[in-house]
Amino acid sequence: MFNDLSAQEAARIIESAFAPLRCVAEPWDYDYRIRFRVFDCNDEPILRMDEVLRPTFQDAKSLESLLNQVRSRVARKGIELAPWSLSGGPGAAA
Repeated sequence: MFNDLSAQEAARIIESAFAPLRCVAEPWDYDYRIRFRVFDCNDEPILRMDEVLRPTFQDAKSLESLLNQVRSRVARKGIELAPWSLSGGPGAAA
């Protein structure tokens, strides 16, 4: 696994964590924060995260933990996501 992720790297990882759904992640506030939205198959927003702070997204373990929690929230809405993990799932760095 890797640490010290940039905001752009973290945004790509976040977007990959919700396949097959579309997710748009956006660094903001001088790359200190990331916000993201997840959209259903009809392109309607189903989840919004307004603020993921740099200490969370910069550390791979913290980011993976957060994304697993958010994926669980999506799953509780009855939506099935593709299997994912930061160390081996889509979007994982080589």
